[in-house]
Amino acid sequence: MKIYLSDLVLEITRRCNMRCGHCLRGRAQSVDMDLEIINRLTGSVDFISHVTFTGGEPSLNAKAIEHFRWAIYFKKCGIDSFWLKVNARFFKQDFYNAISDLYCMCYTKEERRLEISGDQYHYGWSEKAIEMYSGLPFFNGIDNMIIRDEMLLSEGMAAENQIGWNTAKIHNKLYESDYYAESNELYINDMIYINAKGDVLLSCELSYNNQKKHVIGNILREPLEAILMRKMNNINQIPA
Repeated sequence: MKIYLSDLVLEITRRCNMRCGHCLRGRAQSVDMDLEIINRLTGSVDFISHVTFTGGEPSLNAKAIEHFRWAIYFKKCGIDSFWLKVNARFFKQDFYNAISDLYCMCYTKEERRLEISGDQYHYGWSEKAIEMYSGLPFFNGIDNMIIRDEMLLSEGMAAENQIGWNTAKIHNKLYESDYYAESNELYINDMIYINAKGDVLLSCELSYNNQKKHVIGNILREPLEAILMRKMNNINQIPA
């Protein structure tokens, strides 16, 4: 089966060097994504339109991004674009190299792919990080937005601190995806979230604790295609 993913989110780490009171993930954990998760993913998927690297603080696990780059090359999995946001409290050369190399493998070169968090919860930027990131052709600058309580999800630290107003959107089916039986091709237009433990979810708005309640499968225990096909909305399946 050929699988095409439109919107993939990879939780490459649960480590973080900050303790933001609004963080929807909750308290940081000493967990990095097992590289075998990336191997299983890229071995199953033929093309990824867009991937978001998230955490935790994604720059703390440059190894996963570098491994992802090599995996999509050797597994012949195409990629169009990526995006990630960092707190830039430090500069790490391995992270800088990893995202620069991945950028060279993307088909689309115009999109901005790297941002620095600049809201009221993030501070103490490294001058070297800003200087180095500013020289990248895919740097989108510092996001200086003010985050109001009514914008926050009631998840993780925001729920614990009672400052989140909104409820996370939970999806249990793939509603915008199609399976073409004749060519045995699966096009997933819904967002697919794979966390650091290999759990597959259909929402990126959940804390680490609440993710456990909505897992639809684990890529280390069964093929990704089996997980996705099980959640296909029948009306969107296209027979031969």
